Amino acid sequence: MHRRIVTILAVVLTLALVLPGAGCGAPGKEVTVGNKNFTEQYIIGQMMKQLLEDRGFTVNMVADISTMALRGGMEAGDIDICADYTGTAWMTHLAHTYTPGVDNNELYEMVKEEDKVIGGFIWLDPIWNNNTYALASWAEFAEGHNVETLSDLAALYQAEGGEIVTFVDFEFSTRPDGLPALEKHYGFKVAEASLMTGAPGASLMGLENHKCEVAMVFGTDAHVAKFGWHVYLDDQAFFPPYDLTPYVRAEVLDKYPEIAGILNELVATFPGGGESATPEIVADGQKVWQELNAKVDINKVEPEEVAHEYLVENGLITE
Repeated sequence: MHRRIVTILAVVLTLALVLPGAGCGAPGKEVTVGNKNFTEQYIIGQMMKQLLEDRGFTVNMVADISTMALRGGMEAGDIDICADYTGTAWMTHLAHTYTPGVDNNELYEMVKEEDKVIGGFIWLDPIWNNNTYALASWAEFAEGHNVETLSDLAALYQAEGGEIVTFVDFEFSTRPDGLPALEKHYGFKVAEASLMTGAPGASLMGLENHKCEVAMVFGTDAHVAKFGWHVYLDDQAFFPPYDLTPYVRAEVLDKYPEIAGILNELVATFPGGGESATPEIVADGQKVWQELNAKVDINKVEPEEVAHEYLVENGLITE
């Protein structure tokens, strides 16, 4: 009887090794995608996940984590793929001080080159959406004063003696790379009596309720799309570019080189995908992401549904 049991076990183990999907056989192409804990990151994480799954990968998700946890996961090898921002990589992960005047293309190339050597990460094509600090107004204000760029707005501040009601986050009003540096760079000064400050998000409410004429926003805030606010072009490249870019651990890309083509195909659906950035391309990219974020934040559609709809509409996957 003992010999019979041993024989049966041997047969079972042999079948487990040779039959597809049996026992603990190789799972095939498998990767882990990570994303941070805010709307835009939920959407891009789902876009990458769903597209890779459509192309034959098993995708595990590590979602809803902080910037540092995401980077830590990539460095530890627990996460294989994510999308992060060029400005974040340069100043936070690579510990550089930003010098105003570096444009989107230059910063992307610097991050791409250095992070390959230091981090062992391969940065793919960037999505030119620059989710950075920005100043915005209601469209009527911008059109009425014929101002489009931050240089135009600076000239208006000068002409008005700085008396344009302006609402920014308190931190932005005091940090050395915030409003004081912006004023110095563009050559204007907001009059003290015309400057309003508050907690994060308060400036959005201030502009929405017409409590101010100019407000601090982020480049892809959903409120910008909802209300059609005019975001002033940073024509002198004061703010660090924060362009959303997929990147992959080098050893994972060595194993699955097709990932680069798959994710670059996704990037190519956005304005200027695969091309060099221009102010116009960046502005168009911000509008696309304002609308995507608005579907989640304002229309209350789930991020995975927004991602799926985008992939289908752009012919990357079928229904």
